[in-house]
Amino acid sequence: MTRQGEKFALCVGLTPTVQDTRVVARLRIGDVNRCRSVTRTISGKGINVARVIETLGGSVELVGFRNDAPGRVCVTIRDEATGRVTELVEEAPLPKPGEWRAFYRQYDRLVKRAGLVAISGALMPGAPADVYAKLCAAAKKPVIIDSQREPLLRALRHRPLLAKLNVHELENTLGKTPVVAGARQLIERGAGNVLVTHGAKGAWLVTPAAVWFFTPPRIQPVNPIGSGDAVTAGIVVGFLRGAELPEAVRLGIACGAANALTPTSGQVIPGDVRRLLPAVKLRRVRL
Repeated sequence: MTRQGEKFALCVGLTPTVQDTRVVARLRIGDVNRCRSVTRTISGKGINVARVIETLGGSVELVGFRNDAPGRVCVTIRDEATGRVTELVEEAPLPKPGEWRAFYRQYDRLVKRAGLVAISGALMPGAPADVYAKLCAAAKKPVIIDSQREPLLRALRHRPLLAKLNVHELENTLGKTPVVAGARQLIERGAGNVLVTHGAKGAWLVTPAAVWFFTPPRIQPVNPIGSGDAVTAGIVVGFLRGAELPEAVRLGIACGAANALTPTSGQVIPGDVRRLLPAVKLRRVRL
């Protein structure tokens, strides 16, 4: 939702899903498992980012596909006995050529008025690897991209403000490499700045001039699925409100922790974000 005259974040969500969250007392592989509860929500990385931005009071528009293909369903299974969460991810269908053209037209129309673009998620199987590169090239404004592998590397040529990925995605993209060294490789390829997250272990913000390390709040997580999307959303809101990048990332880390306290993905309670924000510690790393 956008308000008259306000700069909004344009969120790109190419792979929406129905998120089916199921809770079992104890998950037994190869056996019958009866669900204590089932919750279905509309999800997908771009949708999660947009929803959290709106929850935090930001203005947002979401761009994606409108097609007749059956929607995908992703299943989250939360084991109450161990606290572990298992995710079953169904791949998104490949859009038809006419659907791609309609998507690009919609994006070009909206991006002219946006204050920032947030691109999130992997592409569906069979999609051209240069989709995100085209979006970055057309944006002509700050871009935050949360992706990996070739789609991310191609997009870096167009100098996005921030490339965000977790440690596993960094390894998928560059092979085994120390976090800071890998982040600097991405900056050499064109990223303005790089954020690498590692869940409860912390996050590294690498800029051309400095390295920052963030320690997240200690929490008892309920469901961490979608926390990365909440981090992206918090960064977007902080940036659009004029915060320096380290402070915007600090807000993002608080949002990621707040998401983990909720039972479904891509949800935060603003009061949790406010409570957790002072507990996010950041320090400049001297290398």
